[in-house]
Amino acid sequence: MAFTRIARFLGPLLDFQVSSTGAKGNTTSGAALAALAFGQRRAWLSQAALQHAPAHHRYTLTITTGNLRGAGSLAPAWLQLVGTQGKSERIIVGEKDEDRLARGSVRTVSVRAQEDLGQVRFVNVQRLGSSISDAGTGWFLEHVIVQTPERQRLYFPCHAWFGEADCGGRRGPLERNLLPVAPEDDLVAEPVRLSASGVAVPHPDKVKHDGAKGVNRKGFGHGGEDAYFYCAGSTTAMFGLGVADGVFMWRELGIDSGDFSRALMRLARDSVLAGSVDVVRVMQDAASGALAAGVQGSSTACIVLVNQETGQLFAANLGDSGCLLLRNAANDPHAHAQVRSPSGPHAAGAAAAATVPHYYVKFRTNQLEHDFGRPYQLGHHPTADSVDMCDVATQSVRPGDVLVLGTDGLYDNLSDVEIADEVAACRAKGVGPMVIAQRLARMAFDASYDKHRRTPYAASASEHFDMVYSGGKPDDITVLCAVVERDKNALL
Repeated sequence: MAFTRIARFLGPLLDFQVSSTGAKGNTTSGAALAALAFGQRRAWLSQAALQHAPAHHRYTLTITTGNLRGAGSLAPAWLQLVGTQGKSERIIVGEKDEDRLARGSVRTVSVRAQEDLGQVRFVNVQRLGSSISDAGTGWFLEHVIVQTPERQRLYFPCHAWFGEADCGGRRGPLERNLLPVAPEDDLVAEPVRLSASGVAVPHPDKVKHDGAKGVNRKGFGHGGEDAYFYCAGSTTAMFGLGVADGVFMWRELGIDSGDFSRALMRLARDSVLAGSVDVVRVMQDAASGALAAGVQGSSTACIVLVNQETGQLFAANLGDSGCLLLRNAANDPHAHAQVRSPSGPHAAGAAAAATVPHYYVKFRTNQLEHDFGRPYQLGHHPTADSVDMCDVATQSVRPGDVLVLGTDGLYDNLSDVEIADEVAACRAKGVGPMVIAQRLARMAFDASYDKHRRTPYAASASEHFDMVYSGGKPDDITVLCAVVERDKNALL
């Protein structure tokens, strides 16, 4: 009877019938029923487990080694995909003789992930060292192409050395994070030179109550909880720039987040000066260095590197600070409008407007927020965001381009169009990055105290709170501007 009760209980689940008569009236024995019940139950549970087991997501990687002298390597390499929703497994390539990373070789491998990675942010590549000798292990990686499960193809350029070239004279780090190129980027390689300047303006209340004035020096500055840096690498062709915005609310716990943002920018500058060519690594160096030094607080961060030999920009952003790449439409054959009058205060007179170039936003970093007013941030606390969560991108730059980095004090109060128009007006007058940065900071300051102005912050607040909000947002304001020029020495 016990077997029959079990079978009756499992019957509706397993889709078979059991007689309602006693054991003597059953045509099938109790033991047989029990065996059938448990056998079918095992099959049913196995099928359910297969239905609910996490499906592996398969990504295909095509790894191309350069065709330069000494480009091949006897040492293998690790590769791992890092996406917005997780990381793939880490695989090794070039370990077997038939799979060596030979000069000009193309290797295709598969990488699995337990879950959908979301948007692939970057590919982490590490060349493994040799336990005997480093001879023959220098590797020149041309690029990596990633095909997603949705058949999307992503291009991650490298064109750089891992380790020391066997032919001598060139050397690179053993680890790099490769960033994807935007589909519309033309990848025009042209040597450039950057000149930069920055300005940090603290919130007026901090000046009034704390006497905190902005400090602006060549290469580094800060105001309130904001900070910035810019410098050229001492041993590389990289030019680095960055802005950071510390979270003011830590003051309620007796912590000055300005210490954290300033530490981030100093350490990022040191990383660039030391020869780092990886923008994610620069941010990692800054974050880990601040934590190792015991600095408390939290801060957003936006870091940009420009390879002046190739004219390639690499950006990493965490939070609501950001970077704009502005381009003169006259220098871009893909741009439709060549000249238009600005919408700002310089739109006075048709004759003057006709001579003002049209600058447009070629590229913008994405703002990362958990919620309105809650940006992603690096920090000392357990709930701080990690560097792996930063938004990364790469773009080519051209002579005549202008980079504008800023904290939310700039982007909350001025729209991208207003910034582009002011840059256009300044460039028409032939002024450089220092004047542009000062002009933009002044415009943002004036907008922050205009109660009737339609600002980006007002638009976001109105949408979030489902109410009509107007006016700017008084805050620390930091603007960092860089002008891209043709490298005259490269033409000699």
